[in-house]
Amino acid sequence: MDLSSRKKEILKEVINLFITTGEPVGSKILMSRLRTPCSSATIRNEMNDLEKLGLLEHPHTSAGRIPTARGYRLYVDSLMEDYRLSFEETVLLNSLLADKVKTGEQIVSDMASLLAKMTGYAVAVFTQESCGTIERFDGVYVGNSTFLLVMITSSGKAIPKQLHVNIPLSPESVRFIVGVLNDHLAKKELGGITLERMVAMEKDLGEYRSLIAPLIRIIYSVIAQFGRDSVTVKGLSNLLTHPEFSDPATAVEIFRELENEEALIDRFRQEFSTSLRVRIASGESGLDSASFVICPFLLGMGLKGSVCIIGPKRMNYGMAVARLQYLAKKIHSTHRFEPQLPLIETKEK
Repeated sequence: MDLSSRKKEILKEVINLFITTGEPVGSKILMSRLRTPCSSATIRNEMNDLEKLGLLEHPHTSAGRIPTARGYRLYVDSLMEDYRLSFEETVLLNSLLADKVKTGEQIVSDMASLLAKMTGYAVAVFTQESCGTIERFDGVYVGNSTFLLVMITSSGKAIPKQLHVNIPLSPESVRFIVGVLNDHLAKKELGGITLERMVAMEKDLGEYRSLIAPLIRIIYSVIAQFGRDSVTVKGLSNLLTHPEFSDPATAVEIFRELENEEALIDRFRQEFSTSLRVRIASGESGLDSASFVICPFLLGMGLKGSVCIIGPKRMNYGMAVARLQYLAKKIHSTHRFEPQLPLIETKEK
């Protein structure tokens, strides 16, 4: 859309003011904010043109204007100024990844909580776990015919499974069995345990070869836990602080959608991509009345996903984008996985 520099500046300032105040913006307040001085009448004429272009709208109860979804789209795409993170913000975001002992699940939960606290919006973190690997097997002798097999997965999970067998066991035999498993299966992709690999394991197990069937069953039960999508949502109560969501019926509908994990994953499954996206609110009810800033991440440990900041249509997009881009770069620094420039998506009313 080809707009004059003055129209662009007026649209930008209207949106900046509306994001800050939530109140329709009139021509008088704009006079003191424009770099190029002009009269109130000129500003009104320009705002009328912007309204005809579908970038602003005129609430019946006010003389001021507010941005439309199309106006926000143009703003985020080409008018929004870069938000500069403060020193305190960078310290908080850096602290999220400072603890090297954290599992992928802990990082995801802490990521959602921290961003919800920093932004004042709700945050949903969607994750997909690949089939991955079992990094190592450990074993704990329990009794004469029982031992605990512990599988440490590539995402940092420790999955214990207890085995009852029909042959005598000792601490030494448990260590032997675990050693065979580590030799054949540790740090190897578990998507396909071939017959050849099973035959080799059976041979190496020797007198304990009868354990091959129950061991494979247990390992496959662990594999079944991989590859699942999940979502962590934090900061739901933050949405109630925004007038757009203060109506009880609206709040109930949004909360219901955000608490339905399966439906929420289905809604955002396509966002597991390689680009940061800004999606402008496209409706009047439920999550359609909310805007999203979504950024992919790759934690390693077989874990990837997208973090999504959820807020009103007048969200502070610059702040949300800057924080997600910074966090993504920190997470991706060791994975060479960089988000692309924002891809704006919106449905026109």
